[in-house]
Amino acid sequence: MKAWKVFAASLPVVVGLAILPALLTRDLLTALFFTFIFATLAANYDILGGFLRYINLGQGAFFGLAAYVAAVTLTRVEWGREQGGLSLAAAVLAAVVVTAVFAAGIAYPLFQVRGAYFAVITFGLVLILEQIVLNAGDLSGGSYGITIPARHYPSLTVAYYAALAVAVAAVLLNFLIARSRLGIAFHALRDSETAASAIGIDPFRYKQVALVLASIPSAAAGCLFALFMGHIYVETVLGFEMSLFPVIIAMLGGSGHVLGPVVGAVILRGLDVGLGYVAMPIPRLALYGLMLLFIGLFMPGGILRVLEARRLRRAPGVA
Repeated sequence: MKAWKVFAASLPVVVGLAILPALLTRDLLTALFFTFIFATLAANYDILGGFLRYINLGQGAFFGLAAYVAAVTLTRVEWGREQGGLSLAAAVLAAVVVTAVFAAGIAYPLFQVRGAYFAVITFGLVLILEQIVLNAGDLSGGSYGITIPARHYPSLTVAYYAALAVAVAAVLLNFLIARSRLGIAFHALRDSETAASAIGIDPFRYKQVALVLASIPSAAAGCLFALFMGHIYVETVLGFEMSLFPVIIAMLGGSGHVLGPVVGAVILRGLDVGLGYVAMPIPRLALYGLMLLFIGLFMPGGILRVLEARRLRRAPGVA
């Protein structure tokens, strides 16, 4: 589909989301805020998972690292009250920069392995960060967490629009990658690193770029989450959900499809909120495990891939 057609189709959706704060209750706006956060993480996961076919279970590491850097900067650094806006901007910028540098630095050891080993090592990053946070209690608050000064809390409306902007930016980033030389290089590496190297593509450099790009919107989402929550601790920003949700969402919607993370986030968050309202006694992680099993058995390409396959089969001239 041409870029202008995608833009024309997406614009009414974004405009509709932009006017929702005037129509919805606080509970529904909060649910949408978290939907945007998880859509961002899933879209970022798909840079490695969709373009390069690397199962990255450490996407939550970028989210959690940025959340803690922002919180520590706002809490431990002495800022004057008159510098509230400046301190907030500096903290967010520091969090994003530190996370991007962290992603660039860990790229070399990570990309020495592939497949299940890569997935295990990336998940290990989350566990390592958890232990660092727990053992740096004087700085991070340890198991008690850390509270951000109240003057930095955004209103629900501001948080909603900021999360929407970050989610749109994350999806737009995937769209631009898919239609650029960078995306072509990613696909070449996914198909055959040997062949890609033969035509002048440096595998490590491109994979490092992919990891850094995947870290930046997730870092912004982590900062937003920390500011909105006001108080963060290990389980909220470095828990299992932040590592498993992006994978489940991307696979459910269609990993490798630009809109896959969006569709997956809407469905999964809708299910999550619905189960909360009906108070079903089903452990959430067990439910998500069953969902992954269902996707692997019956929809290995995700919902959008299944719909595309059906549309092609129904097209005239297709047997």
